Amino acid sequence: MHIRFIYNPKSGRERSQEKVSNVIKYLFEDGHEVSMRFTKKAHDATEFAIEAEQDKVDRLVVVGGDGTVNEVVCGIQESNSKIPVMIMPGGTTNDFAIYMGLQKDDWDTYKTIVSGKIESVDCGKVAGRYFMNVGACGILTDVAHNTPVGLKTAFGRAAYVMKALTELTPENLKPIKMKIESEEVSGEYVSYMALVANSKSVGGFQKMAPLASVHDGLLDVLVVREMPISDLVTIFMKIRAGEHVKHPSVMYFKTKKISFSSLEEEVELDVDGEFFGTLPATFEVVHKAINLLV
Repeated sequence: MHIRFIYNPKSGRERSQEKVSNVIKYLFEDGHEVSMRFTKKAHDATEFAIEAEQDKVDRLVVVGGDGTVNEVVCGIQESNSKIPVMIMPGGTTNDFAIYMGLQKDDWDTYKTIVSGKIESVDCGKVAGRYFMNVGACGILTDVAHNTPVGLKTAFGRAAYVMKALTELTPENLKPIKMKIESEEVSGEYVSYMALVANSKSVGGFQKMAPLASVHDGLLDVLVVREMPISDLVTIFMKIRAGEHVKHPSVMYFKTKKISFSSLEEEVELDVDGEFFGTLPATFEVVHKAINLLV
């Protein structure tokens, strides 16, 4: 088989480099052809995924974090590719890879690439772009953008928790007056956060969207409405157990399509951990979009 690696060298640690080297060694020893593409700037991974379809490679291995995976998903969808994809988590959060159980040792990673089970999984779409994990505005957007790189390197996923705790202050909380439109929920709301998730794991929290599934043809929507800061801290502390969705000021439901628009000031949008623009935005699910090796 011809196996193409798309590798973001900036997203990982030294262990990622060692892991890639070991896996490639196993592939060579097994007689497979291996080619490499290294990303240097934004959207390189998208172009490399399109190129992989043109080159008719047999397997695509993505080494990087959620942002790199996002770009590859865009390339796969734009080229209508059905190439099976393996994700080797190399970023600091790797939410989607964690949700799919892809944190494997070197040998199991190699075996998954050559003979793993192929699952057709959903992705999301917003403003003509695709995403694998989440779109968010509000508190989570601030955390993703403002967590220092040094903190992420040192503490990994815990860095986002640490940063989030510092933002739960009256000075940092900025309620968003927004309009939500979907078949399930429509209306105007004042909220601290809104997110649309494809998987359970978001921002380092593995049960942020506790009922999410990449196989159900639906996106999970979580809206945290305005409330006293003491209640917000309580909700935050319940996220790890997935109990936050039971709070009366939290809206949680599933949908195929949903639109958000700001009724006042400009609101930034974050998609798969990267700045994406501002509201308004319409999210929809793409069912069985990606062939994933698991």
